[in-house]
Amino acid sequence: MAQLLRRIDDEVYVEYGTFGLEGTDLESWRTPTPELYHFTAALRLEAWDAEPGPPDASWTPAVSETFVAESGVVSVVTMMEDRGHDFLIGPPHFEYGVAMYIREPRPGDGHTTDECAQTWLLRFWPIRDVFDPLRHAVPFTYITRGVLYYSIDLEPEQLAQPPSEREVPVPVSAVGDWVSLRLDPDGFEGRLHQARTRAGAQNISVYEYLRRRGVDVEDGVELTPEIWGLSGPRPGRFRDPLIDRYYAEQLRRGSVGRSVPEEDGQDHGEWLREEADGERIAKELTRRESRTFSMPVEGRGALYVKSGVSRRLWRWEDDYLGGELMDDGLTVDRQVLAKNPWTRQILVSGIVTILRRDFERHGGGDVVWYVVRDAEPHEAARVLCAEATWEEDPERRRALDDVAREKLIELRAMYS
Repeated sequence: MAQLLRRIDDEVYVEYGTFGLEGTDLESWRTPTPELYHFTAALRLEAWDAEPGPPDASWTPAVSETFVAESGVVSVVTMMEDRGHDFLIGPPHFEYGVAMYIREPRPGDGHTTDECAQTWLLRFWPIRDVFDPLRHAVPFTYITRGVLYYSIDLEPEQLAQPPSEREVPVPVSAVGDWVSLRLDPDGFEGRLHQARTRAGAQNISVYEYLRRRGVDVEDGVELTPEIWGLSGPRPGRFRDPLIDRYYAEQLRRGSVGRSVPEEDGQDHGEWLREEADGERIAKELTRRESRTFSMPVEGRGALYVKSGVSRRLWRWEDDYLGGELMDDGLTVDRQVLAKNPWTRQILVSGIVTILRRDFERHGGGDVVWYVVRDAEPHEAARVLCAEATWEEDPERRRALDDVAREKLIELRAMYS
């Protein structure tokens, strides 16, 4: 039986009846109701571990599709750049199914009670692992500093070419390998599943089970974190409850260090949205016993590393006795690449999974800090496969260097 893993309620303002799913290879969708053109839609996003059955009779089926996810994090976006919260559906580079249902709005749908014209339910579930290093792990094209400086078009021979002879087995993972496709026992859905199991063992309804534990709940109502008292306090600063509760948590921690925008019904503070989504998704990507740590990402693409993807990272560490680990992290395929005898440091690389931006550390230039954890075996297998697939042939690299050198000499002569 399919298991609901997580869900969030959200809302977006739809323009011209069109919206899309960022983080997927799907084309834009038209709204299921043509007469609605500009309107606010309440959203419910659900992630399942397998294809679920239909919801209750109040929902009308609208459309279903399959797609491939870029990182496993999706969001609903509209034409004028309104967007919903980021939502984790599972691992990157999986094929997924999505089914959309609609109904008339009910009190409490979305963030308000009377402003939504329609309520949408989007259910996501994994189908299979489709990772292919020739499609999903293509390196940057061959470039030299001079070629970039002069902004010329690259010749075909300077593009990254798929290997013709090297054969590397491509790892194929199962749904059960991924923490993002397992029920979190500490999350709301995990605790609700546990309550239902215990209620069944006592031959009582889940509502009676909750009432016996002090929860004021009537039979038949939809069980939510708010009813159960698990959603945390709301100071009422922001209309969006996900942002509002995150803001309250930061106040409790004493971590609100930036100027918080005033609530005006539209401006929710983009950085608060990013941080709220980032912390929630990082927890969903991490097992209870996993250790997280912070790593710098430097250079090309550092600003655009997605949560949920795995990659090799590098850092300088203090050279403790025998290369002892500095924080019990960066252990997967750990390699000591260089030593600096003057500072007594070592340059180390390892394979990690990106969880979120590190909001408390700000790098300089093109350095961005991320909170990461060591990659799990199936995640590391993808990185190692990509590295072996795209390993450069030394002779071909020398030939490309010669081509680029000749072109650069010609360009410099022309410009001088």
